[in-house]
Amino acid sequence: MSPLRPFALVLAACAAAAPLPALALNANPHASAFVVLYQCDGGDWLAVGYPAPFAAAHEPPARVSWNGSTVLMSQAASGSGARYVSRDADLEWRIKGREGAMSRLSDRAVLLTHCREG
Repeated sequence: MSPLRPFALVLAACAAAAPLPALALNANPHASAFVVLYQCDGGDWLAVGYPAPFAAAHEPPARVSWNGSTVLMSQAASGSGARYVSRDADLEWRIKGREGAMSRLSDRAVLLTHCREG
């Protein structure tokens, strides 16, 4: 058997398989949302639900669950990374790369630091 024969058999099997279904746009943008768990200094855990790409503009961009409650946060201007705020809850969540921090908006007090994807 030639060294290419097993490769040719795999290709033939793939070609005979049923075709993949076409991608469909989901009417509910949160159906494709994803949740990221972060572990912060001090042992606190935080779960952030980010929306699917291209979610409707009126949908809250992030759902942050921490300390027994869930807060809806809107995306805000950021010089680098991403920034989400909730004026009602007086909170700000900043992420850059795979790390984030939570602070109070009113006095900039840092509540959670070095929150890393876990």
